[in-house]
Amino acid sequence: MRYPSSLALMAMALGLTLGLTSPTQAAPLGDATRLGSETPVIVHLFEWRWDDIAAECETHLGPAGIDAVQVSPPNEHIALDGVDGAWWARYQPVSYALTSRSGDRETFVDMVERCQAAGVGILVDAVINHMAGIGEGVGIAGTRYAPFRYGDLYTRDEDFNHCGRHGDDQIRDYQDRYEVQHCHLLSLADLATGSEAVQARLTDYLQGLLDLGVAGFRIDAAKHMPAEDIGAILARLEGHPYVFQEVIDPGHEPIKATEYLANAAVTEFAYPHRLATAIAGGDLASLAAIGQEGDWLPDERALVFVDNHDNQRGHVGGGVLMHRDDHYGLGLTFMLAWPYGTPKLMSSYTFEHGDQGPPSLAEEGWQTLPVHGEAGLGCLAEGAYDGHGWVCEHRWPLVTAMVGFRQAMGAAPVTHWQEAGASRIAFARGERGFVAMNRDTAPWRAELVTGLPAGDYCNLLDDCATRVRVAEDGRASIEVPADAALVLSLTHPAP
Repeated sequence: MRYPSSLALMAMALGLTLGLTSPTQAAPLGDATRLGSETPVIVHLFEWRWDDIAAECETHLGPAGIDAVQVSPPNEHIALDGVDGAWWARYQPVSYALTSRSGDRETFVDMVERCQAAGVGILVDAVINHMAGIGEGVGIAGTRYAPFRYGDLYTRDEDFNHCGRHGDDQIRDYQDRYEVQHCHLLSLADLATGSEAVQARLTDYLQGLLDLGVAGFRIDAAKHMPAEDIGAILARLEGHPYVFQEVIDPGHEPIKATEYLANAAVTEFAYPHRLATAIAGGDLASLAAIGQEGDWLPDERALVFVDNHDNQRGHVGGGVLMHRDDHYGLGLTFMLAWPYGTPKLMSSYTFEHGDQGPPSLAEEGWQTLPVHGEAGLGCLAEGAYDGHGWVCEHRWPLVTAMVGFRQAMGAAPVTHWQEAGASRIAFARGERGFVAMNRDTAPWRAELVTGLPAGDYCNLLDDCATRVRVAEDGRASIEVPADAALVLSLTHPAP
């Protein structure tokens, strides 16, 4: 959180379930199998309009086997004119009316229903830590607000925290637990989430979304609320949502991500940094430790990602791979091949500065431009990042192939880990699949153990241009180009 300044068929071949099912009552909120798949994949369609998301569920996400979409906050937020259409306007709530720059309530409900019919769940980015910045204005749906007054939602003295620090009650010291969780984050009015009345109001908002068919929530700014407050709110909900909490834990602050595990899943912010360091530095061998050491969140509660909307913009420490980086594809390949955590893909737009909102028309009130328009799909060509447009990383052939690979692997374990120096690695996923990655400047030619049954296979990542014959002992002679990967699957033999 940051504010101002055709391969899905593989899974079916193995009998895996795609789309939404009814999870058992006993499954905890952090269990991603609530989304209906043994190995679910989420995509964040950052700042997309509701009508575009509905069309995307039907035309691509459902057929590709992606299980859920994280959508931008759907509630009323501050107006866009005063902030030049900045993306973080969505994270400044004015009311819980379902009117935002992405569309109105009717369009939101239509999106939820159409995506659900396509087997794709909607995960709402829930901003419940705070309201809009302390000041006066009118929200995008016409709700007037003043300091600590947002329509008739809350009262100043009873429903907001006033921590009594630094004169302006803003967070200054991230080593002070009380300050982080009870002072105002960047002048945003901090809700007293420990209050029974505030918890009831927030529950009404979240339950209303569940009643509309929403599949779950991302809890924004979870670190800024005591874990027990979030737990109390979630305990009030009826239904079977999947929930993950945004907890930025850099490792040197008193508030730890592990404190929130009892509530639901938690974002593993160490993951994108470790992945970027290993791939950019050519130390692929170090990836064997991801998810294996004591400081990693447990596999079944970790939400992992190569990049997100914050760290793309250098927030939360930056230092990650993103769509304009040469080795981004290797990062995505590893995340979707490696069985740790629940992966979340980023589908973003290009930007020239960190506050810039989505492609829009400033002269028409910063109206967001469509992705699915009269002229066809408005996604930029891969590698074309000049100007301002929708990147649509989730539609890249590599991503579609690797989503199918992940589903086809199911719960198959990592076996036959192999290294050729630090820059070249290979591993099998039981007897179902094989991955080889090369970060060297020269091609990698080797005889490796694939774990696969004997036969002829295609590299999923080059449209079968590369074929590999696996011998009876599971070994194969492979060649992986520089800065590339080779991925074989039991469900993708050579024709």
